[in-house]
Amino acid sequence: MTDRDTSSTAQQVASAIAQAVRGGHLVPGQRLTEVELASRYGVSRTSVREAFQRLTADGLLAFEPHRGVTVRRLSRKEVNNLFAVRGALEVLAVGLALPALRADPGKLLVLQEEMNHAVDGNDMAAFSDANNRFHGLFSETADNPVLAETLTRLSNSLYWLQFRMLVDRQDVFASNVEHRRIVEAILAEDMRAAEAAMRDHVAASRTLIQRLSDDHFAPA
Repeated sequence: MTDRDTSSTAQQVASAIAQAVRGGHLVPGQRLTEVELASRYGVSRTSVREAFQRLTADGLLAFEPHRGVTVRRLSRKEVNNLFAVRGALEVLAVGLALPALRADPGKLLVLQEEMNHAVDGNDMAAFSDANNRFHGLFSETADNPVLAETLTRLSNSLYWLQFRMLVDRQDVFASNVEHRRIVEAILAEDMRAAEAAMRDHVAASRTLIQRLSDDHFAPA
């Protein structure tokens, strides 16, 4: 296997681990082992080790003495810090992407429709997937590789992966109203309104998470 093949496989494993956390199949504080995940995903331990290194650098996993690699638990302060950075970058991405999305809104409208159907069907998995692609569309369209790479790395470490399954699903679904505000502002070519809607959306997500009890967070 070439270095490129190993790197590609490691990225696939990293994505699978992130998806498992997003789906609640791996939880904060849970210990992960190379042997178990190599068997689960049918890959080499080397690929799993590289995936661990990537996700540890991104902040989703942590290396703990005497325990090895675990799914990282975030403190309340860390959650706030992540939201502050992610929020600023999401607002920037919306502003940069708006002209292109206004000119060709097809993908944006399809994703909004997918989220609408997921809410109507009470389908959290479908909503989560469409929501991730909705946010990813802005960074992809912004035509700024540095911004896109930074947001991709942050999305791995992020609060929402670790807490989405803990927040009441009706509160999560309610965020679709905020998505529609963003879409409507883009279609109206109102950059200020689009940026404000994204800023409010990120702030609302932070508030939902900070309402959780202390036992969901690492000590400060």
